[in-house]
Amino acid sequence: MSEWIKYALSDIGEFFDGPHATPTRTDSGPYFLNISSLVNGRLDLSLSDHVSDEDFTRWTRRVTPNAGDLLFSYETRLGDAALMPEGIQACLGRRMALLRPDRKLVEPRFLLYLYLSPIFRRLIEKNTVQGATVNRIALSTMPHWAITLPPLPQQRAIAEVLGALDDRIAANTKTAEIATQLSGLIYDEAVALTPVQPMSAVLSPILGGTPSRARPDFWSGQRLWASARDVTGADDGVIIDTEEKISDIAVDSTKAKPLSKGGVILTARGTVGRVARLAVPASFNQSCYGFEPGVLPAAILYLSILRSAKKARSLAHGSVFDTITMSTFDHLDVPALTPIQVSEIDCKVSPLLEVVTSSVLENKALAATRDALLPQLVSGRLRVKDAEKAVEGVL
Repeated sequence: MSEWIKYALSDIGEFFDGPHATPTRTDSGPYFLNISSLVNGRLDLSLSDHVSDEDFTRWTRRVTPNAGDLLFSYETRLGDAALMPEGIQACLGRRMALLRPDRKLVEPRFLLYLYLSPIFRRLIEKNTVQGATVNRIALSTMPHWAITLPPLPQQRAIAEVLGALDDRIAANTKTAEIATQLSGLIYDEAVALTPVQPMSAVLSPILGGTPSRARPDFWSGQRLWASARDVTGADDGVIIDTEEKISDIAVDSTKAKPLSKGGVILTARGTVGRVARLAVPASFNQSCYGFEPGVLPAAILYLSILRSAKKARSLAHGSVFDTITMSTFDHLDVPALTPIQVSEIDCKVSPLLEVVTSSVLENKALAATRDALLPQLVSGRLRVKDAEKAVEGVL
C-alpha cells in the first residue's frame, strides 16, 4: 500500500449528470440510458428506450457519454454502475450521471471495480441523503470524496484479473441466450401445425405456499423457497438459488412443498405470467403455480408454459383477469403432442436447455470468485499474482 496515492474524485475525472426531465420515447434511434440499464456491472441496453435524433442533440448539450465513462445512478439503486461501451450512441437519463476518468491517473475498468467494491459502497452509504421519496447521492459532494489508487500498471493488472472473470460470465450469458433462442425456434417449428388442447387437460398446476412468518424455525433452514421475485429475476429463466430459505420442518408441515429439478414455476399475481425452471428442487409461494415434469419432459414443459404465458399476460393486461387462477388454465393452450413427437422434440431441445443451465451455474461460481477477490484486490490486501492463481483454478 506504500505506493498507493490518495486522491479526491475531482482529481481523477470530471462529473456530469443527465437532464432532470424525460424526452419522448421512440422505437429506434439513440439510446436513452436509465438506471434499469445498469445490470451486474454491465450496461444492458435491452431495457433502454430510444430517443429521436433531435432530442438526442438537446439531451447531450452538456455531455455525450463516451466509451470508458463510468455510468452510475445517484438516486435509488445506489451503488449500481457500468462502463460506457464502444460504438453506442446514447444520452443520460434521469437519475443517471457519469464520471469521465483521467486515463493518465486511472484505468476505467479498475475504476468500475473500485466503484462496485465494499470500499466505495461505504463511501456511498456515508454520503447518502434521505430524500422525501428515495435515497440519493448529492452529486455536488462527490468530487470531494477521497479514494486511494495504486499505480496505473497495478490498476491494469487488477482490472485484467477481474475482467477475465467478467468476460467469461459475459460469454456464458451470450451462449445461454443463443441456446435459449434456438430451443424456442426448434420448439415453435415442431408444434406449428400441431392441434392444441387446454393446459388443464394435460397439466396439473400446483399452488405454492408460504410458511408462517411467526415461526422463526420455519425460516432457519437451507431449503430453497422461491417468491415471484425469484422467478422474474432468474438469470436466463433458470432458478439456481433463492433469496429466502426455509427449514425441513416448514417443508414437512406446511403447503410449501418442493418441486423437483426440472419443475416450472409460473407467477400468478403481481407480475403475471413470468416463467422460470428449476435447476435444483425448490418450494415456492402462493403467488405462483408450479408444474412437475411427467407427461411432458422438463424441457418441453418449460417451453410449453413459456409460450402459453404470453397469452396469460395478454389476458391479464386486457383486464379479463389480473391474477391467474385454476380456471385460467382452461383458457391457455398447449400442443396436443403424440408420444413420438414428444420424444423427437425433447431430443432436440433438452441438450440446448442443459447448456443454458450449465452456463448459469458456472456464472454463479465465477461471480462468487470475482466478488471474493474484488475487495481484496482494490484494497491492496491481496497481490495480483495470488489472485491470478485463484482465477486460473476456475477459468
